[in-house]
Amino acid sequence: MKKNLLPAATSLLCALAMSTTLATNAQCSKSGCTESSKADNKAYLEEISTKIAKNYSVPSGFDVVKAKIGFDMDANGNVNHLRLLDDEDAPAEGQSSVTRTALIKAIKNSAPFPSPGSVKKPVKMVASFNRTNPEQTVVCTVQMK
Repeated sequence: MKKNLLPAATSLLCALAMSTTLATNAQCSKSGCTESSKADNKAYLEEISTKIAKNYSVPSGFDVVKAKIGFDMDANGNVNHLRLLDDEDAPAEGQSSVTRTALIKAIKNSAPFPSPGSVKKPVKMVASFNRTNPEQTVVCTVQMK
C-alpha cells in the first residue's frame, strides 16, 4: 500500500513547487529572494521559452527575426492579449505581418503553460525572439514584467 502512495506524493510535491514559482517571484521583488527560489523561477521561464521556440517556424524568406511579443498568463497557464511590443532592440514597425503572425501563433500553440500558481491577476509576460542569420535557430527568452 505504501508503494502506491510514493508516486502520488512525489507528483503532488512537484505540482506544489511549480504552483508557487510565480508567487515567490512576486515576493522576491518586495522582500528579496533565496537562491533556490530564483533558480526555480529561472527553470520555469526556461521551460516556457523552450516550448515556444519549438513551436516557432521561421517563415520562408525571413532570415532575421528580432521581435518582442507581450501576453498575459492566467492561473491556469492560458494566454491572452498577445501583442507585438515596440522596443529599441526590436522595433514593431520593422516586423512584417507574416513574422508577427508566426510569433503569436508559436505562443498560442504552446499554451497552456504550466500553472504560474495562485495568482489573483494575470501575469504580464514578454517573449523575446532573436535570430541574426539564417544559419541560427531562433532564440526565445521569456520574462515576467
